[in-house]
Amino acid sequence: MKPKQPDRFIRTARLWGPSLPLPGIPTVAFALLAGSCAFSGFLPAADTPPPAANAVIEVARVTNLKTLDDQYHLAMGDRVSYRVIEDKDEVKALVVTDSGELEVPYLGRVKAVDKTCKQLAQEVKLALEKDLYYQATVILAVDQLNKKRGSVYVVGQVRTAGAVDIPSDEILTLSKAILKAGGFADFADKKRVRITRQGGSGDSPKTPLVVDVSAIFEKGKTETDINLEPGDLIFVPSRAFNF
Repeated sequence: MKPKQPDRFIRTARLWGPSLPLPGIPTVAFALLAGSCAFSGFLPAADTPPPAANAVIEVARVTNLKTLDDQYHLAMGDRVSYRVIEDKDEVKALVVTDSGELEVPYLGRVKAVDKTCKQLAQEVKLALEKDLYYQATVILAVDQLNKKRGSVYVVGQVRTAGAVDIPSDEILTLSKAILKAGGFADFADKKRVRITRQGGSGDSPKTPLVVDVSAIFEKGKTETDINLEPGDLIFVPSRAFNF
């Protein structure tokens, strides 16, 4: 009589180790035993990737999720997260200073204001790879926007002279700044409002720009409305004849 062939579970067991005497163990019971060994680590699971593969998958997942923004331009006071993937360090929180710079590890101060995260990350990457890194995968993302990106100063014939904040999510025009300063005073010369804009670092102020704001308010000539920048000085003079 031809001997009975061992079932597939017994053949599997013999592949992973020496033959074991298994008298009296039903096939179903042995299947449960082999399954429990696979879960506990005695038998390797066929679908479990090695640790190195797990690390590669994790890095790929993180870099894919951190898609760099190329729309929003950084402003003073913005808080960003910074990381170089190859360092395997924790994410660092950086803040755009009043001078418009970020204090980047190993590089020092880097100009950041008016740049997108994508632009700045590319610049930092090139700077790091120039002398310090063979390859640097730089991740930059905005964590928190500053509520304002600077101030302008309205003086002269307005009802509330002083600083007017520029919201980070809004373009502040000359007409808006005057309205936020309470509007014109009774004797304001609305046709000769002067804007003085500071030049670059160390430069002298530029020649004042004279704007007829009455044409904006009364005639709807919004094309003459000026977009203001941080540090602009708006002066509303008095009329020559106050009657």
